Amino acid sequence: MSSNPSFAHNSHDSLPQSCKKDSNESSTDHQRQQELEYDGLLTAASNSSPRKNCCTWKVAAVFLVFVAGALVLTWQMLPAENVVVKYIPTFPEPSNPYQGPEAGAPSSGGEAQNDGGGGGITIGVPPSQTPSDDEVVGIITPSFMMCPEGGGLCCNGSPNNCQLRVDEMMFGMVHNSMSTEEGGFLFGYNHQFGLEKALVAGYRGLSLDVCNCNGVLQFCHNVCDLGERMPNEVFRNTVQFLNDNPSEVIVLLFEASKEKGPIVWNDLFAEMANVDGFVDMIYDHTYGDEWPMMSKLVRQNKRIIVFYFNGGT
Repeated sequence: MSSNPSFAHNSHDSLPQSCKKDSNESSTDHQRQQELEYDGLLTAASNSSPRKNCCTWKVAAVFLVFVAGALVLTWQMLPAENVVVKYIPTFPEPSNPYQGPEAGAPSSGGEAQNDGGGGGITIGVPPSQTPSDDEVVGIITPSFMMCPEGGGLCCNGSPNNCQLRVDEMMFGMVHNSMSTEEGGFLFGYNHQFGLEKALVAGYRGLSLDVCNCNGVLQFCHNVCDLGERMPNEVFRNTVQFLNDNPSEVIVLLFEASKEKGPIVWNDLFAEMANVDGFVDMIYDHTYGDEWPMMSKLVRQNKRIIVFYFNGGT
């Protein structure tokens, strides 16, 4: 049987022209229908209102209050201290701890004892700066000091220290010394006892944050009205301690608290000048010069060394 070349052509080509036309029109109608449906979806989406956010500021405020209340209840109800203490490192107690009265050993009245025999020193502690009748303010040498009883040159508790330059000495310093429970700070205080007791206990450096609280210079811990010590009060008590202990040299480290207004150091110096004898005791050091011997500061009664940092003008 001979082959027919016409059978090799595509069957679509063999369709009549009318069938081809109907097929093309059907495909075009289907495409147009899809475009109309897509346009309808876009129109519906554009006309629909945006979905409302349930997290309004009122809801957020209620949620925060609820969380804060839950934390307070947890803090009050659960034995948190028993949990925390497990993660705090412990250190063995010293075999022979110092227990002198100037280290804070309480008397029957709750203050440091003054036995009248050179065993301690009692001071007025803020907010009450007035000692009682049986309280002598800062006239007894702390018992740990090794200065000769008959007099003679002594520097910060020992004659041996007089042979050292200032930059060879170690000055035990109290960080944020104004921030104490005894000094009236409400919360977040660094220490229990006032800075005056720190001097009595043997610390020879006081770190103080200087704040400008509505135009008034104070020693605060970055927040006004939650605890402060006034410069005049601190400087008066410092001079009193130095007058009662003529062998001692102290360091005052002032930090400008930038969060509480601009600090002008001349204003703080004016506070110092208002206290009799304070400015006269300040050692004026020239930057780059060699530090003097401790003996020189004691002999010349230049026993206050001042540093300041963290800005200010």
